[in-house]
Amino acid sequence: MSDQLPAFDRLLLLLLGVLLLKVYWARYAPRLRRRWQWVKVRLPQRWQPGSPKDCPHCCQGLSLEPRAVQREVAPYVRCKNTRGRKKAISTGGFACLNPHCTYFGITDEQRHALVGNGKRGVRQDIQHFRCQSCHKEFSCRRNTPLYYLKTAPDRIEMVLWLLAEGVDTSVMARYTGHADSTITRWLERMGAHSTVLHNHFFRGLVLTFVQLDELHAKVRTGVQWPWLALDPVTKIIPSLHLGGRRQEDAYALLHDLHLRLDKDCVPAFTSDGLRSYFYAITAHFGSWFRPERARTDHWHVADDLLYGQLVKRRRGYRLTFTITRMLWGARPVFYQLLTEHGCKRTIQTAFIERVNLTIRRGVAPLMRKTWALAQSPKHLLLHTQWWRCYYHFVRPHDSLQLPVPGRARGRILRTPAMAAGLTDQLWSVGTLLKKPLYPAFPG
Repeated sequence: MSDQLPAFDRLLLLLLGVLLLKVYWARYAPRLRRRWQWVKVRLPQRWQPGSPKDCPHCCQGLSLEPRAVQREVAPYVRCKNTRGRKKAISTGGFACLNPHCTYFGITDEQRHALVGNGKRGVRQDIQHFRCQSCHKEFSCRRNTPLYYLKTAPDRIEMVLWLLAEGVDTSVMARYTGHADSTITRWLERMGAHSTVLHNHFFRGLVLTFVQLDELHAKVRTGVQWPWLALDPVTKIIPSLHLGGRRQEDAYALLHDLHLRLDKDCVPAFTSDGLRSYFYAITAHFGSWFRPERARTDHWHVADDLLYGQLVKRRRGYRLTFTITRMLWGARPVFYQLLTEHGCKRTIQTAFIERVNLTIRRGVAPLMRKTWALAQSPKHLLLHTQWWRCYYHFVRPHDSLQLPVPGRARGRILRTPAMAAGLTDQLWSVGTLLKKPLYPAFPG
């Protein structure tokens, strides 16, 4: 009996120690978690970079749709008879839609064979064209959101303009008298048209900085995350993705961004502390090489890649502390690049955070504590695509204004698309509605 007492005492002490640890943890657990987070974000990161083999989109070979290229063909004015009535209607920007025609997809007025063929419609406002080469007739509304719509274009333009300024579709239905399904159909058409327009213009970009972030959005079917990439210099949003908050969604955003950049362009990246960005960035900016006496290729991340993170820690709605860390590249080189472009010598995401506020005020389903929830992720994506097109081409950006020489208060309004050199003038919603987009030449 005396030999069992020490063992019993040890067991009793062990149980007492476990009880004391449990009481201590229940009392000081929040403080210990904060201390551990404070230490963990300051520890050196040793994440292994990703490669294109990790990206499902690279493995599938996904690429942008080919853009329509103006082929070299002889101008039709040199082939036709010089007799007859002179052309009185401008046909610039329109093209023949017959794939078997020699002048298919040619929008140059001096080269294609289009002429006016009268106006149709209830209000006699729909211009028709006829190709003198293949004798096919086309409406000016083909390949535009207005095709087969009987509502006046001015009314559709007004509705789309208000939807891009944050008005809900239910409010527009009560104001205009149109059915909610009708307004939704207009929005979906414009969203699909905006996607094609974005793919047409945003190619071969040369960007210096790119900031990345994601938004929390509620849909009637669940929760979605819009992912954004922003150029702080020109304020353009070259890439947009809607999905969850997983690693494959980060790959989707960076894969789309990499396709839109010039092949030699490697921008400097900043983002929040999400680890998925690191793997996605390092998987798309680099090259394959084969070392000596090796049987397989190895992925080498670009030497001039710079990537920094701004890590934020919150307690409820209160920001407790922030730190910055360089995950790839040297911090002095990154700071020198910031200084050359007139930015502060710090790793920050202020520009993308400001755009997050702008998009929440422009897209009604993305507003906080709103009843204007999107019916489906597809509807939310098309609405966001239309807002981005409106943001790029129609809405002037205050920070991009230029002074007028000789006028103290004069300012030249510019949009992000103008700052990026994609256009030289302010567009209107009506211009976007009536702009036809043509497919690439087959074969």
